[in-house]
Amino acid sequence: MDIRNIYCVGRNYALHAQELGNDVPEEPMIFSKPTHALHPAQGELRLPSGIGAIHYEAELVVRIGRAYEPGMSVDQLVDGLAIGIDWTARDVQSVLKEKRHPWLLAKGFKNSAVLSPFRPFPGAAAFMELTFSLLNNGSEVQSGSPRDMIFSLERLVSYIGDTFGLDAGDVIYTGTPAGVGGVKDGDELTLILNGERFGPLRARF
Repeated sequence: MDIRNIYCVGRNYALHAQELGNDVPEEPMIFSKPTHALHPAQGELRLPSGIGAIHYEAELVVRIGRAYEPGMSVDQLVDGLAIGIDWTARDVQSVLKEKRHPWLLAKGFKNSAVLSPFRPFPGAAAFMELTFSLLNNGSEVQSGSPRDMIFSLERLVSYIGDTFGLDAGDVIYTGTPAGVGGVKDGDELTLILNGERFGPLRARF
């Protein structure tokens, strides 16, 4: 199934919002990336140079399997699960925030949406028990679980579906836990979802 729209959720883990000095949101913060941002979770990853720090943000990603209708449950709507990285040009984002401009320049550059292959969605209850992490050069830098999300998957799906629409092939990056940080040329990253490893990715500038 081709990916159609890429929706991303900002500040969906309280500790991540706090580590960046941001307020915890009262409703979901949604932004998007172009499909040109997609990159598989392995191989050489070309990131933009000369624009300041580029930060990793490991996230669980769900895929929508059918057209959204109000009142539909997660189990009716979601058919796939993956893990990814929402890459962020942090210095660029800081400038955009100060100017109250959209985040697209900081979030939507080429290769900024790393994505593993999708697995069958295990169901809403099992989703809550998942664990995921990110290794940088063999050391764990991020770890999290949907249990710590501010807005549940059910809330995210209904909010995005009602506000923007959802259909088969749309994907949702559900937010990142604390521990985001920058990479340097040659760093090797590995994503782990419930013990299954994806990668490695080698960062290149």
